Amino acid sequence: MHITRIQNEFTDALVTFSSLIQHHDKSYIEPIEVEIRGPYAYCFHVDEETDSMPQFHGIKRFIEIRKYPESATTGQKRALRILANHFFLNGKVLYRRTMDFGLSRCVDIAEATRL
Repeated sequence: MHITRIQNEFTDALVTFSSLIQHHDKSYIEPIEVEIRGPYAYCFHVDEETDSMPQFHGIKRFIEIRKYPESATTGQKRALRILANHFFLNGKVLYRRTMDFGLSRCVDIAEATRL
């Protein structure tokens, strides 16, 4: 299996990490231990919706109409603005931007069980 250079983030991280390590003997290579783990736990975890609204409903509403919830404090308004920068709305579908410039689709519990 071949992985393109752009998709191989692990190699880039190792190159960066190895450039930070200095050893007095230039021909010595410090071994790096790598542990491979399973899938992320949060990929399988879905919180129960207590008020029949998805967890991201407030962010989606803020992006759509640019209005804060009536009971929001100044700190909550600031947090909502910061969080909204990490989301992208395409029609009715809300996506969250990932660190590697990808998009994760936000789904409610009903849609998550179908997937």
